[in-house]
Amino acid sequence: MTEKLPYGTNLPTGNTASEATAVPSETIALITGGARGIGRHLSEAFAKAGYDVIVTATSAEKAEAAAEEIAEATGGVVTGVGLRTDDITAVNQLRDSVAGLEKSTGKRLQVLINNAGRIESTEGPIWDADPESLKGVVDANVTGVALMINVFAPVLMAGAEATGRPSRIIDLNSGSGAQGTPAYAVYSASKASLFRLADSVVHFGHDRGLRIFEMAPGVVETAMTKSMPVHDFRKGDDWTSPEQVTDLALALASGTLDAFTGRYVRAGADTEESLLAEAAGGMSDGIRRIVLG
Repeated sequence: MTEKLPYGTNLPTGNTASEATAVPSETIALITGGARGIGRHLSEAFAKAGYDVIVTATSAEKAEAAAEEIAEATGGVVTGVGLRTDDITAVNQLRDSVAGLEKSTGKRLQVLINNAGRIESTEGPIWDADPESLKGVVDANVTGVALMINVFAPVLMAGAEATGRPSRIIDLNSGSGAQGTPAYAVYSASKASLFRLADSVVHFGHDRGLRIFEMAPGVVETAMTKSMPVHDFRKGDDWTSPEQVTDLALALASGTLDAFTGRYVRAGADTEESLLAEAAGGMSDGIRRIVLG
């Protein structure tokens, strides 16, 4: 390729439609890290909404156990799969398993939620952190997400072509990615990198029916957040409720908020209603994105 590549991504304009186009009963939703924490809440919500759900965890045993529990609690169809998202072979094997599910069920994978992630084991200056912990954050939060998009974007675009309905990726981003948290520098950098991956998805995938959203879940009370000293002050309503997260994720997956493809939204601060009102007023390219210069 010899042509000069442009900097930046021009987001689609004039796309303020708020129609729900998703058909959950005909759709498979893949949720990484869906066996516990925020991922577990998302898995339960999508199963309850009528999606066939694939739940992943690094342990196949834990993924399968979680899937069985979620199916029993929701009455939904849930499959558990062991997966390290930064393992190329494992991600490709999962793609083959999804192809088998599509063939056996007649449903298409049209929702991917990149939820699995890690944070540094300690907070403070980057030079005081455990190098293995830093590497683990990048492996899960950057490499893992990049591989999931690399392998599953073609599957999602094929689903969009087959059904005539857009497919959607929801990345679990963070306020640390949008604004930075110095005490968790590598986590913040890893989440900021997702904005650049989203730019590429919009640039090359929008016209092929692919949408992507950078959704921060706020601060939900989980084992991970409770282990972080920065959140020691939180009590009661200081936490974002799981329902605020799942409601926003379901709205993004439905299609009503497609105007926000490539952009950042935050559970607890944004709702489907507030975002619809914002979109109706029109948005410039730089709104809810990281754009400098």
